[in-house]
Amino acid sequence: MNTVRQALLNAPTPLAGLSLGMASLSGVLHHVMPDLWWLCWGLLSCAVILLLLLTTKFILHPKSLWRDLSHPVVGSVVPTFAMAAMVISLALTAWSNTFALALWSVAVVTHFMFLAAFVWHRVRARSLKELIPSWFVPPVGLSVAALTVPDTEYLALAKGIVWFGLSSYAALLPFMLYRLITGEGLPDQAKPTLAILAAPASLTLTAYLTVMEQPSFLLVMILLGVALLMTCVIYASLWHLLALPFSPGYAAFTFPLVISPTALFKASEVFSQHVWLSEYANQLYWLATVELVIAGLVVAYVVTRFSWCYLGKSLVYKM
Repeated sequence: MNTVRQALLNAPTPLAGLSLGMASLSGVLHHVMPDLWWLCWGLLSCAVILLLLLTTKFILHPKSLWRDLSHPVVGSVVPTFAMAAMVISLALTAWSNTFALALWSVAVVTHFMFLAAFVWHRVRARSLKELIPSWFVPPVGLSVAALTVPDTEYLALAKGIVWFGLSSYAALLPFMLYRLITGEGLPDQAKPTLAILAAPASLTLTAYLTVMEQPSFLLVMILLGVALLMTCVIYASLWHLLALPFSPGYAAFTFPLVISPTALFKASEVFSQHVWLSEYANQLYWLATVELVIAGLVVAYVVTRFSWCYLGKSLVYKM
């Protein structure tokens, strides 16, 4: 029994990010390639298992959660736990709208609590030297709630969340770029968080297009341009980032690369509704398909590395 409790305590909190990436990949695959339903449900099942593992850990070891929230790096990725629950809730609407709505509501409230705790700890620390890309996650990551809103009754809330996410991204981005360009280099254990730079613009774009009946073309083009630029920057850095020694931070590679094609597919759908944009809609669709393949390969690689590190070694030890 003590061995099980210790194993749970050792489960890294960034597994929530991996759960989010797998659940999100399941969602976009289900949308564009429904024939791969078996793969979608397999990914979703693994995401649920990871989330249940962390839920058990936090229940049995609540102090570990508070300790994680106080950490400048781990604390910024704790909200991916709530984000993963939101994405999973959307998939569960096929089984039970009531349960899905309850899970979504709890996840949104939990995210707000994580955001408040993160801000409180960072205000107490009063140090922008700790600023890293994963700091986008607590405020901007809340936009996942708008992507997964289960009922039109909550549409007003979803729109408010989108504007909060957009405002947070616009406010934080200049400081982040200044920190990365002029500040000290990130330590190796924090370098995987650079991949998160690809996520905010794509996430806010997808959320904006999901809940707005008449989206601003100018805002869409700005977000689309920033999303493509940031994704290209991460692609250019990906080989170097994947060459870093393995750490739980590898989970940061998954969701950002999955939400990017998701945003392009969503933009393609919106563009296809206008004749004068139909050609661009087709181009975005094929670009999204290429990005989806890359995202799938990266997620598979990260899952393999996690499996070897946390399952393979224990099996070798037992032998």
